[in-house]
Amino acid sequence: MRADVRRNVFQAIVTFIGIASFVLAFQNCGKAGFDDTGSDASKDSAAKDATVSFAFNSTFDQITYNSCFGAGLSNNPAFFTIKAGAYEGGGVNLTQAFMSDAKAKLTPQYPATTVTVEQMKAFVGETVENTSATLQMALRTRGSPQQVRNPTGSAPTLGVDFINLLMDLTDDRVMEPIFRAQGGVVNYFPLALNQSQRVMEGKITYNADEGVAYSLRNDLSSNGMLALTYTAYNGGSAFAARMPGTTSDPSLAYGRGYVMTFAADVAPMTQIINNNPAVQPHSKNPNNILVNIAEVDLQNPSAAGPTWTCAPARRYLIVKSEDAATYCPADSVSRLSDLNYRRELEIIRRHLPPELWDVSVDRRCVVPKSGSCYRNSGGTTEEPVEYNQALECYQGIQGLANPNITKRCAQYVSICLRN
Repeated sequence: MRADVRRNVFQAIVTFIGIASFVLAFQNCGKAGFDDTGSDASKDSAAKDATVSFAFNSTFDQITYNSCFGAGLSNNPAFFTIKAGAYEGGGVNLTQAFMSDAKAKLTPQYPATTVTVEQMKAFVGETVENTSATLQMALRTRGSPQQVRNPTGSAPTLGVDFINLLMDLTDDRVMEPIFRAQGGVVNYFPLALNQSQRVMEGKITYNADEGVAYSLRNDLSSNGMLALTYTAYNGGSAFAARMPGTTSDPSLAYGRGYVMTFAADVAPMTQIINNNPAVQPHSKNPNNILVNIAEVDLQNPSAAGPTWTCAPARRYLIVKSEDAATYCPADSVSRLSDLNYRRELEIIRRHLPPELWDVSVDRRCVVPKSGSCYRNSGGTTEEPVEYNQALECYQGIQGLANPNITKRCAQYVSICLRN
């Protein structure tokens, strides 16, 4: 009797141990297949492969130049020198070369039969060529994108001379929509930490005085360019442009350059004032309108780039608030029923928001709600302005100033769009 009991107890214990071992083995097997996006060996060997292509292609699709300058404007949020962003065709997308590399180097994880987006996301941040890449906007030297240009020649300052956009592109909060698009362009990132990081947009402001504005235009017309690059690999300076890992040539970098041309060209308001579409600006007026942009692939500078349009109809006169009733009255609300009107209003509002600027699309003019382009050098009083480009205006630049002219030159907001 006791022997039977002992035998039954022993059998029960053996059965329990067997079941427990089976359950434990199943849990371990399930964990390995569920949590891992790839085996450590395959992921590490692929990540350390220096031949993996750069993953990201980025571009702006709207660039706006504001020629305004004056005391106190550098700290006024309404004003800027150059503002650029991506709203329609521009943004960030995966390169075909990277997607091909990832699919070739990674192994599909059961039960999937193809490399998944999650695998590619885990892979990109571990690759030498892509780790911690963050978009950066700055004025750089043509043919030498490692050089950041500024009016003083001093060491570049973050937030002034170079601007980081969005977040680290290998951060899941940003790369999630990029990788889901599988090569499609993305320009809104709802999971980013704050509102300013959810759109690909930045501005650079060098408008302390007329001399700075004048010198900047001349520099951008000859030696400089607006550049959209990526932060360098770990260990590089904060403003260094990321270079392809396969080259040591400092003239090459990942990203885009935007070469600008300025001219003293006619604006719509002058045509309205003179009731003459063929009117021309006075020969001594400043070259303060952006008239052309040539886009350059910094990795392959000799290749022909996408074209831009700087339409004459998108040259907006900046009007003093006290002159608004005469030169820039508000458009009729009924104009919003016009599709073309709404299109133009949308474009200018991207960079001149309604809380900071009044806008007339019909007369192509804008009025700042605070601050002024037309104060004297001390910033105390506003001076009279020559809004008619057909007449000579006063420039406060040595060698250009005409003491017989008393009215200041008008300033403009000019907008260019990528085709």
